[in-house]
Amino acid sequence: MVEINSRSEISSAPSGNWRELRYEPFLILLGTGLFLRILLMLLYFPAIMIFVDSPRYARINNWPLFGDFWMPAGYPMLLQLLHAISNRLWVTIAFQHLLGVSTGVFLFLALRRLGVARWIACIPAAVPLLSGDQLFQEHTVMSDFFFTVLATAGVCVAIRGLVPTLQLKWLAAGSILIGAAGLTRNIGFALVPVLGICSVVWFRQSRRRIYLALVAATLPALLVLACYWGAIVLTHGRYLGLSDMRGWNLYARAAPFADCRKFTPPAGTEILCEQRPPSERPGPFGYVWDLNSTPRRMFVLGPESSRKLGVFGQRAILHQPLDYLQAVVIDLTKYIDPLVASRQRYGGTPREVLSFAYRNDSEKLVVDAMAKGYRGVNVRLRGQKILAFYQDAFRLDGLIILTLLFFTVLGLVKARGQICLGIWLFGLSALALYATPVIVMSYDYRYGMPPQALLAVSGVLGIVALAQRKQSDSCR
Repeated sequence: MVEINSRSEISSAPSGNWRELRYEPFLILLGTGLFLRILLMLLYFPAIMIFVDSPRYARINNWPLFGDFWMPAGYPMLLQLLHAISNRLWVTIAFQHLLGVSTGVFLFLALRRLGVARWIACIPAAVPLLSGDQLFQEHTVMSDFFFTVLATAGVCVAIRGLVPTLQLKWLAAGSILIGAAGLTRNIGFALVPVLGICSVVWFRQSRRRIYLALVAATLPALLVLACYWGAIVLTHGRYLGLSDMRGWNLYARAAPFADCRKFTPPAGTEILCEQRPPSERPGPFGYVWDLNSTPRRMFVLGPESSRKLGVFGQRAILHQPLDYLQAVVIDLTKYIDPLVASRQRYGGTPREVLSFAYRNDSEKLVVDAMAKGYRGVNVRLRGQKILAFYQDAFRLDGLIILTLLFFTVLGLVKARGQICLGIWLFGLSALALYATPVIVMSYDYRYGMPPQALLAVSGVLGIVALAQRKQSDSCR
């Protein structure tokens, strides 16, 4: 019988350095990931061009770098850097694919650092290397792929700073990457307290190490944010793009169930009170993107009106906590079963849209817009059915996510030592990325893509912990 991890293997666990990458099965896995990306570049050239946000990220038409109140400027900074190297769009996409491959490398090394057998470390590493959803993300001019890379790399590098002993430089480097992830998508900052808490608990027997680990895990990420704010001030930028629209988001979260008979709306927002029952209302995005919705007709979309709408949302949530909890639980359930409440309009981008099989009329608009800043943007697509079939066959969803979650929770109870640390850090990071968008705004299928690899790690570590416990019991 093949042992999951023997005591001798754990006691002599490798350092998780670059020499580990010479393991032949992992090299085959890595080569397969590279082959898939080259094939995708040949079949779907130069990129998926169906998202109207792509020109905004690329800052087409001299859009100011810090001129978007919806999104931080982390990913636009990367795009501008790559554009300075080459204005050919395929160069940017190729670089994105290389970054995507690096995610698998980070995961493999982190698992080896935790003492996991090499063949087991290949399993979670296969998620970003082979996942159809991961390939889809990398092939778009959207921030999700870059966020996934930074968040995953940050957690993995932090592991090197925590195991087997405290190494401040690596822990700080992980915190910097997590801070950069927060500047790509603001929910990345939810990982800062997760890293801080896990670091404190891991070194709880030494007060000095607690303080050092807490500072190294949190301060660098905050310094990244401070530098970002300083850049905005120096360049006379207008928006952080982090929390400027938090009021609109919170209002949109509460609007589908808000009942003004149960709270007093702030002055000037009484018109937002609805007579329609919740079952007939749209989802959260309908209150932001539907131009015919009451808030879009009566309020200017921007930070100026955000505070007032945010107060409306806060009062609705405080006075209807069960309705809010129900909305959050339903949206969390959609990550497992997207068909839950699927008839609701504006309830988040469905899985069918984030697919190689999907193309719409907006593609021409996006291509025309991107042509103002890039060369070679006309789309050539071959083998669409093959790409769509592969994406459907190689994705984490439904029962797989539920199974990984089950073993994550079970592993938290059964695991000991550094395996337990890995489950806590990767598992809580995944749960934070799944839950934060739902808590503050809404479900969207693409919000569930970045945490998939993190959940895969915690789930596999949970299985390892159970196997170790069983082996230990059988030896008694």
